[in-house]
Amino acid sequence: MTLLLPVPVALPEPPGSPDALGSVVEQLTSAGCAAGLTVHLLQPAVALGGWQGADATVAAAEVGAALAVAADLHEAVTAAAARLADHHALWLTVLARVTSLRADQRHRFADAGAQLAALVGIPLESGSAAAPAEAVALVRDVREEDADRGAEHRALLELLAEDATVAAAVLVGVTRPFGGTGRPGVAAAVTVRLAVQLPAWGAEALAALGRQAADQLTRPGSAETLATAVQRWRPYASVPGFADALVGRLGGEGVTWLLSVLAGLAGTGEEEPLAALLAGALSGQGGAVLDAVRLSPDDPDGAADDQAVAMGLVLAAPGAGSALAADWGRQLLGREAARGTPAGVRGGRPDPVEAALAVLARSGDADAAVRLLDDPVAWTTLLSRPWPGGSDSLAAVVALAAAGPEAGRAARAALLALGEGLAPGSAGRVLDDAGALAQVRGGVTDLVAGQPGVLLPVLDAAVTGGAPDARADTALRGLGNLVTDAGSAGEVTAAVEAALRAGAAGAFAGEVAGAHVAVLEYGERLRYALAWSHEQSRAVDAQMLWELGVGQPLALVRGRAGELLDVIEAPVADALDVDGDVEIGPDTGRVHTAEEAARFAGSVLGPGVVPGATLPSGAAARAGFGQTADLLGRLAAPEESLLDRVRDVPLPDLSSRPRRGG
Repeated sequence: MTLLLPVPVALPEPPGSPDALGSVVEQLTSAGCAAGLTVHLLQPAVALGGWQGADATVAAAEVGAALAVAADLHEAVTAAAARLADHHALWLTVLARVTSLRADQRHRFADAGAQLAALVGIPLESGSAAAPAEAVALVRDVREEDADRGAEHRALLELLAEDATVAAAVLVGVTRPFGGTGRPGVAAAVTVRLAVQLPAWGAEALAALGRQAADQLTRPGSAETLATAVQRWRPYASVPGFADALVGRLGGEGVTWLLSVLAGLAGTGEEEPLAALLAGALSGQGGAVLDAVRLSPDDPDGAADDQAVAMGLVLAAPGAGSALAADWGRQLLGREAARGTPAGVRGGRPDPVEAALAVLARSGDADAAVRLLDDPVAWTTLLSRPWPGGSDSLAAVVALAAAGPEAGRAARAALLALGEGLAPGSAGRVLDDAGALAQVRGGVTDLVAGQPGVLLPVLDAAVTGGAPDARADTALRGLGNLVTDAGSAGEVTAAVEAALRAGAAGAFAGEVAGAHVAVLEYGERLRYALAWSHEQSRAVDAQMLWELGVGQPLALVRGRAGELLDVIEAPVADALDVDGDVEIGPDTGRVHTAEEAARFAGSVLGPGVVPGATLPSGAAARAGFGQTADLLGRLAAPEESLLDRVRDVPLPDLSSRPRRGG
């Protein structure tokens, strides 16, 4: 039989590179020395001789932070270098022993092969003769010796692996003060943490990370690749230096592309990470990038609607900032005004405008609230909405704007929105209590009444404005709309009275007082006109349904039955209040007169002549009242509806028309 030596046991070298580890140990040793030197140099600088005041405080804080980081680094790097040096030494020992085992294996198999050949000679045919006992014993010894080598090799590698686990645990421990977790991909977290502690060094480090993130987020690839990049960079999106570099590298096109991706994820349950990343990165941003991300107000393309959806997702995500909410909120309201429907409301997604208001209400940022509300279009759109879920966020934003230093801009825009459509012949939409105005009128009144610098110029323009000014006229009528409510009228009157007593109206104080009373009169009449208009609208709707469902079909009935139905149809329609008649009763509101204006001026300014004026306050108030009343004009009830006119047109006689089959 043929007798062969066993296959040698594999004795591979330990995985990895001891040379690379040795290089790391050398670098860590050098870094540890540098950190120790830094600590040594910074310790005397903690007490800054000759520095005083804020400069000393800031400098001492920066030096103290640097010293603390350097001390932590020195301790961590020194411990890491020592532990890795021990592991490197063990690795070299294990590698040397493995090399020795492999040499012993080669020599033993070479000698055993020669001995076996001498013992068995030329191999016999299988089964022709038994192998010598010495040869069998040799093969057995070689196999056992090699098995021992394999066992020792495995023990060596296990020892090295166990030591590597212990060394890794030490490394994780020393990196914890810098944000290390022991998981892959934490280099960015450590960099961000150190950058926050050491802003001078950290600015460029954060910028480099931001640029790297932008490149990964816009790199061509699969959805999984993008999702991985989003998850990696999302935790740092709101860090200022990182966010600036990220958004700057993305540019307007990059941000718009990510918004389109986000719109595609809407409703899948996978949109939240990307929405949160964009919310953190874009909040607090401004300039050319966000200026380039504009929502078209009237573009019918579905891409604009997709962008509105994505904007809503970003605004609803944690981390969305007030500046972003104000900017995007205005764009969303502009599109809603142009298109006639809320922008970005799709598939049960949150209303983007409500999301923007919620962000502003939470932020306490009065300037951002004013930026949203200093546009009459925004006011008109917001106050025209029904808000079935409640208007708490809107009320909070109005109150926030009223508390800001720039509240006058929002107050002026509110008056312009309230006055829209009230001028004779205007086709604009009139704001009334059918929308949110009834719910937030108190807040709007507080806003306007709290700005005498807006109130008095509106009244002053009515008596000293010279040539007609469309915006001044609109604002004046808006003030009249505001004071249709008795509570609002009282609050505005108190504000005007306080401003007049303080001399804010100057020589025209009497005329301004009269103008205010004329606005109150306009408000009383406007309240009745709006109520009449509401009732007319209701009556027309009811009449139209009756005409289409009952009146017209009955008109087709001929003969005596038709005559009978024609007789009873009108009384029935009147009894059911569907005949189109407006039944509201007379205007019983208070009437304000020029004499009342004179009494108001006298009580506030005194009966004499205001400094700089030519007329006593009462006479000036009468003149201001008359001039303002002429400017505002008299309100008349709406004209007869078109449906009423149609009813007056007789229907054609169809009795002579031949019937089918007749």
